[in-house]
Amino acid sequence: MTSQSVMFKGGLPADCTCPICEQALRDPIKLNCDHHYCRQCFENENRTPGCAACQTIIQPELCQHDRAKQKQILALPVVCTFESSGCPWDGQLGTLHDHLSECTFKSSLKCEKCGRQFAKNDLEKHRAKCELNRAVCSFCNKTIRDSDRERHPKTCPQVIISCPFQCGLTDRPRLEIEAHCPSCPNVDNVCPFVPYGCTFAGGKESIQQHLSDEPVRHLMYLCDEITDLKGTYELMERDMGSFNDRQTRILSAAETCTEMFGPQLIWKIDKLQQRTNEAKSGADTTIFSVPFMSHRFGYKMMACACLFGDGSSAGKSISLYVLLLKGEFDPTLEWPFHRAIKISLLDQNPRPEDRVNITYVIDPRKLKANEKFLARPRGERNAAFGSQSFCSLAILQNYVKDDKIYVQIDVDRCETLPVQLKSRDAKERKQMLDAMRAKTPDVRLHQVRPVTSQSSSAELRV
Repeated sequence: MTSQSVMFKGGLPADCTCPICEQALRDPIKLNCDHHYCRQCFENENRTPGCAACQTIIQPELCQHDRAKQKQILALPVVCTFESSGCPWDGQLGTLHDHLSECTFKSSLKCEKCGRQFAKNDLEKHRAKCELNRAVCSFCNKTIRDSDRERHPKTCPQVIISCPFQCGLTDRPRLEIEAHCPSCPNVDNVCPFVPYGCTFAGGKESIQQHLSDEPVRHLMYLCDEITDLKGTYELMERDMGSFNDRQTRILSAAETCTEMFGPQLIWKIDKLQQRTNEAKSGADTTIFSVPFMSHRFGYKMMACACLFGDGSSAGKSISLYVLLLKGEFDPTLEWPFHRAIKISLLDQNPRPEDRVNITYVIDPRKLKANEKFLARPRGERNAAFGSQSFCSLAILQNYVKDDKIYVQIDVDRCETLPVQLKSRDAKERKQMLDAMRAKTPDVRLHQVRPVTSQSSSAELRV
């Protein structure tokens, strides 16, 4: 049973968590450094030779199954996997399997109207009184909730009623009666509490006497009206709460979609002139973006910029780079990093159809020489890689508006397929680049050269 199907009370203790899969230890193996792996993670052929927690070299002959740790894990307090469906059970992890085999909430079903989960035996009872049950008004044909059946006829514009001032106009839709009331000849000859249920009619003197004789009855009319208003308010409050919940879910889903399918970072660099002057003077040559994720549960990254240029490009071009940070999900990811990255300088032209972005494409390769850039970070961050000569400072001015520029980072969400490199003569290379430029005129294509101990590349930066 994986920790994904288990809900631990108070959370999963760190000493019971596998540093590789970050789940509860299953069949724990104690390493020679006293840390623990799941047996499956320990026996994985692709695991690193060093301990994921302390980097100590693992000596398999000194590793063994830890029965005491297994006993500790089975004693951890958990709740039923179907707690969200209403199951109140809690107990130890070792007894969870037996409980699930007989849990009545295991076969819980969802109400097709409100979406809430119920045990199979309780679903029919809920359906009968679900607050989202609907009915059709026989007067106006409007769809209303079951809970509004008593309240709706009091306001329905098509309900058949008579004039409350007892002028003889009867059996008319409420809409027609309401239009008639202001001009009704008896409007001044009835009790002012007629709209609330009183039926008294007479002259002005008799109406005054009527109000004096029966104050309690009229007070009860008002109390009934206030009770109706209170019920309406509670219904509106409940509807607002439901609306807020739905809005939160929709916004959360929209945010998730943005994380999954939108650019990973759009970096606004403001106060550009001031920052460029600081870079020029050497006070602050490099600025950094906020950290961002390549995808959900993916690589943690950061962008950086040298606004006055870096190295041989100083004073000539802006330099843009990305770098890998030490992330929470690094143990579950594939290393070295090999996702294609696009760095784009966004055109701020108010006419979208006239915008031409400058884009630099990075296609990392699984080369050991690039370990300090693309390997799993051992420290807080790796060295940066990208474009030392992204675009000239003169061209950059065409992309500045209100002393701001925008840099967009796109990281492929799928793995970059291995590419076999082969040498091409100058003519063949030119033909290939011309064809690719014709297809994507706003993309600048660069050949990413590997770094070796004998040579350095302008596209990689320590």
